[in-house]
Amino acid sequence: MVQQPSPVGTTVDDEVVKALLALQPWVQSRPEPERFGAALRALVEAEASRRGAPDPVSGALHLSALTQGSLLRHEYDLSVHAHAGWTTGAVIADVRGMIHVNQEAGFALGDRFLRAVATALAEPFPRAPVVRVHTDCFAALLVPSSGLELSPEHLDSAREALRRGTDAFRSREGAPRGPVEFTVSALRLTIIDPSHWQVLGPLLWAEIERAHVLARRGLASGIQERTLRLDGRV
Repeated sequence: MVQQPSPVGTTVDDEVVKALLALQPWVQSRPEPERFGAALRALVEAEASRRGAPDPVSGALHLSALTQGSLLRHEYDLSVHAHAGWTTGAVIADVRGMIHVNQEAGFALGDRFLRAVATALAEPFPRAPVVRVHTDCFAALLVPSSGLELSPEHLDSAREALRRGTDAFRSREGAPRGPVEFTVSALRLTIIDPSHWQVLGPLLWAEIERAHVLARRGLASGIQERTLRLDGRV
């Protein structure tokens, strides 16, 4: 049996090593002595993200904090929402053509620009968590604890904050030289009869993606209203 030394001086048997490497197949591209450590770090980072550690690139929350973690745990009151329904808002911002920013100035600057975008989106909503929905798309969640009720003015505030953030970044970094545009959309989601708080995150993520795609394709504008019923009625 192969024994792998661990940072704390204990050993890990070869079956555990194989299982860990199978969870992170990308480490096969690394030199063999580095694979176990890289896979273990990735596993630790993934769990930290699920628990609410900021995304290292953008500073926003990782998607897993919403879909798998406890981000919405304290936003749900069973005594209220199991009867009156749970409502939240989302302001969604996507960088159009992010690939061109990366091609022009490199991925390191592109990563810094994504951080500037996440920071700018958070500015008008100081108590709303900002989640990185996917690579270049972010959503500010106007959850009950934010004290904000979604309104059309919030879209205008987001657009203006993104413009200011982009201008400040360009002045500081000298790039991107070309114009940068955003798809900014908004969703108000009501979930009727949610059984428990764990169902809220995956449903909210799915509806954010839906709202974003519709807006990006020009099929929706303003605040998109969605109601999901979990009480068995159609």
